[in-house]
Amino acid sequence: MDLRSERMLSTMRTTQYSISALLTESRNNTESLCILLASVNPSSGRATVIVSDNEHLAIESTHIVFPSHALLMLPLTPLSAPLPARDFTLPQPLERFREHYVVLATIKDMQNEVVGVVFTFVLHSNLTAQQHAYVDILRQRVEINYLYELARHPYSDKLSEQLSLLEEVSAISKVGAWQIDRFSGAFSSTEIIKSLLGLVYSKSINLQDVLDVISNHDLDDLKLKVLRAIRGKRQFEKYFDITDKQGRRKNIKLIVFLQVERQVNSALKLTRLYGVVQDETETQRLSDSQHSYTDYLTNLLNSIDSAVLSVDKNGTILTANENVTSLLGFEPEELIGQDIKLIATKIQNVGATSYLFNLDSGVKQCIKVGMISECLRHKNGKRIACDVNLKSCSVGPQDLVVVSIRKVSHLLTEVERFKQLAFFEPLTGLPNLHYLERYLSESSANYSAEKALSVFIKVSIVNIKEYEDAFGEPTVDYILRIMASRFVRAFDVTKQLNVSVFKYDRKDFVLHLCTCLKDDNDAKSAAEKCVNFLRENVLVPITLHNSALAIETQTVSCAIPSKYFSLKKVKEFLSRKPDKKRSTYLDEEKEHLYSHFSASDIDRYNYIQQSLGRATANNELFIELQPQYNGAGSLVSSEVLLRWNHPHLGIVTPLEFIPIAEQNESIADIGLWVCNEACKLLSECQTKNINTKLSINISAKHLARADFVSKFVAIVNRWRVEHKCLTLELTEAALIKGVSIIQRRVRDLAQQGFCLSIDDFGIGDSNLNYLQDLPINELKVDKVFIEAIEGRKEKKVMVTNICNMAKALELDTVAEGVETTGQLNEAKACGCSAFQGYYLDKPMSVDEWRGKICELQHPL
Repeated sequence: MDLRSERMLSTMRTTQYSISALLTESRNNTESLCILLASVNPSSGRATVIVSDNEHLAIESTHIVFPSHALLMLPLTPLSAPLPARDFTLPQPLERFREHYVVLATIKDMQNEVVGVVFTFVLHSNLTAQQHAYVDILRQRVEINYLYELARHPYSDKLSEQLSLLEEVSAISKVGAWQIDRFSGAFSSTEIIKSLLGLVYSKSINLQDVLDVISNHDLDDLKLKVLRAIRGKRQFEKYFDITDKQGRRKNIKLIVFLQVERQVNSALKLTRLYGVVQDETETQRLSDSQHSYTDYLTNLLNSIDSAVLSVDKNGTILTANENVTSLLGFEPEELIGQDIKLIATKIQNVGATSYLFNLDSGVKQCIKVGMISECLRHKNGKRIACDVNLKSCSVGPQDLVVVSIRKVSHLLTEVERFKQLAFFEPLTGLPNLHYLERYLSESSANYSAEKALSVFIKVSIVNIKEYEDAFGEPTVDYILRIMASRFVRAFDVTKQLNVSVFKYDRKDFVLHLCTCLKDDNDAKSAAEKCVNFLRENVLVPITLHNSALAIETQTVSCAIPSKYFSLKKVKEFLSRKPDKKRSTYLDEEKEHLYSHFSASDIDRYNYIQQSLGRATANNELFIELQPQYNGAGSLVSSEVLLRWNHPHLGIVTPLEFIPIAEQNESIADIGLWVCNEACKLLSECQTKNINTKLSINISAKHLARADFVSKFVAIVNRWRVEHKCLTLELTEAALIKGVSIIQRRVRDLAQQGFCLSIDDFGIGDSNLNYLQDLPINELKVDKVFIEAIEGRKEKKVMVTNICNMAKALELDTVAEGVETTGQLNEAKACGCSAFQGYYLDKPMSVDEWRGKICELQHPL
């Protein structure tokens, strides 16, 4: 059994039999074939069975190996859909379940890390609601039991800390640690062993990898030493040479310790071997190069493109490299032993004394500003403008100052000016996106740890357009400069938080918390601390013309894993539309909206983004339909709703995957797929002489594609569907903010006979001109008005006005989200012509919809 399994088993040892009883009870409730609890190693994909139900006790201590796609899915969802058992590498006792299915339920520790998995083997690829509930209850009971035992015996959780410490010590000392369990045959080692074997890029190594690089002669000698050590001191050392997997010859020092048990018959039994391995090759190589170290340093100094001098505390030049000749005209021998004042004149463009006359103040100035500008004396008497850097150091008991000198050129000056233009925003003086890209590239090494998290925050001033319309662009420039100065004062001057600030675009600022965080909880706490600090110190009102102008903001923070540490990914995550349900206000006036994305949110987002491209090809998408009824109760139309059944995540809601599809441009292809499914249904209805209509949602990104309209019409004509039977639903914002090409394509679709509807009418920007300019047939009143229509008079008046306006323009109105009898009656009273919602009908499958349509068209 490996260390992870031993750790989990040791934690649950006192409740092992009760866990087995839980598994047995759940197996009976779910009518499953077998239920096992196993620890899992996320890096190798190897799971070790530690507890089983009462009928499969012989399976304990065996191993199950995950396929890569199932291993990737583990941290993303607590309960998977049924997966084919044949995808897993099963031990011999489980081979009889190979043609069935397995459901994975993850067990997590207090740090939200996956430590175990409950395997439930079932007959079919679909779970009933009852089976799903029982499996989830079992997962929760096992996890609670594990966490409870962990809290009672916290020492059992120290093993992971000890292993991490062992890895760290091993990396520092460059000594590899290893062990072999004689009972299970399990081999474990620290990362240094991989380097010694030349298998740096391997995910894991086993005992055979080690034996392959050792000669047969040395293996025989090792066996003999082990046999002698069992009866002797139970430890030994051995030096030998190996050739690693990359063909490199290495000299190895091996120290072995033996753990032995005495049997009942007094015989000795070897139970465990452990020890350390050290590579002695580098030590020998360094020893061989020590004699040429002085020549090495001299050549190194001469290869630097600057003149380098070492000066003692009295100002005497002790050493000089060869570059002083080309720069100042002096040979190194001419300067050695001379006072540094020989080459000093004055500070460039200033009448002050040269820092070379006071080396201590020069060192302090260089620490503060970096390089200092000096005019130095050439051997021919001329003065040369130079950049000089002074640094103090100690060599043994002697304190020295190292002086590096480089000639200033006009080219360098111009380069610095262009860098300023390229990397800093002119209006605010803050670093821009180009600087952020370089900053991320240079900082990525600091966040190279596998589980390191970095927090980025985007602060958007949402009312900047209002101020620009009211006061003009110069006033907005003034506001942005004030905001930039506040950011600088809050972080660069006060130094209360270690934060870097960048200008993102016209109204947005990006902040990076320059701290490496270990988990989501730490990242969320650090982000909230920074955001609250901003609320109190930066996002306060600005005084203009003796009036206080409120700053309204929308702030998004992301805990980004190290593998996504790039400008492209940072921009992608910060541009995500936050979920309103997970957003909070930072103040009572509701001027500052805040939302946070955790690292697990981002991992799920990327997993969905990667899976979305093959969802259509794998037949994972399907549609449901929600009927619309008129005032008399007749079904007049149905809205086509897109759904996604992910093979590993289960049902993914449209609210989650539609924004992702719109970002990666796959929404147009998905839209055409939905159109094809809708037309296929309408074609079936026409064949059976059933008259009905369907409505499908069209986004602005659909219409922005040059070929969308032609492809869309081709699909409709291929199924021979009447154009008037299809209603295309568009959002209000797409029409108001859309470019003229989108409005032209809307007119084109209307001319070809398609009906056009405005979805979620009333919640977007108000600009009713488009209702007259565009050939709209229908308005769908957003459900936020319908939900409040019963208790609030003003909402009822608003819906009534919308209906009256629609009648005047000869438009139909559909009330969305009807959930009660009262809402239905009030919507009718307001003048709505059609109604849709859970009170009337929930979204239903295609088969259920077909049955309802046939029943309404041909009643018994």
